[in-house]
Amino acid sequence: MSAARARSAVLEQLILEDPGQFRVLTGDRPTGRLHLGHYFGTLQNRVRLQNLGVEMFVIIADYQVLTDRDVAGNLTGHVEELVLDHLAIGIDPARSTLFTHSAVPALNQLLLPFLSLVSVAELRRNPTVKDEIAHSQQAAVSGLMFTYRSSSVSRSGSWTHSWSLRTS
Repeated sequence: MSAARARSAVLEQLILEDPGQFRVLTGDRPTGRLHLGHYFGTLQNRVRLQNLGVEMFVIIADYQVLTDRDVAGNLTGHVEELVLDHLAIGIDPARSTLFTHSAVPALNQLLLPFLSLVSVAELRRNPTVKDEIAHSQQAAVSGLMFTYRSSSVSRSGSWTHSWSLRTS
């Protein structure tokens, strides 16, 4: 853990020195209302990084909701609430890009090439996928669940230099 903390301290210093050399892709699935845990867990840091001058891309992962839900329910309403929550906490559309997954068709087009790079066994071993399946409270999950992390990689790979936090 100390190596991770040391790396975080180095990154923090680099961000303070030249925030423009960094780009962050982050986001949320619109599954319901946000709460204080979201704010203290990630949202306040997104606003902080934005205010420092880091280039921020915030995705509302509306398609990702379909990976672990039988019915999307009030998806449109949840998307709208999530956008309003981001604006309310200080995400500024003049300084950060806030967008829905469904608004960028290229993200889905990248999914197939990325899926060809991993085996089914690798997808089944993925701790995030295992955790999502365990918490889905469904008797069975669709094949989309196994694309969950690959779709995240396709989103990351679609932004130039976003494989790492630094852009130069």
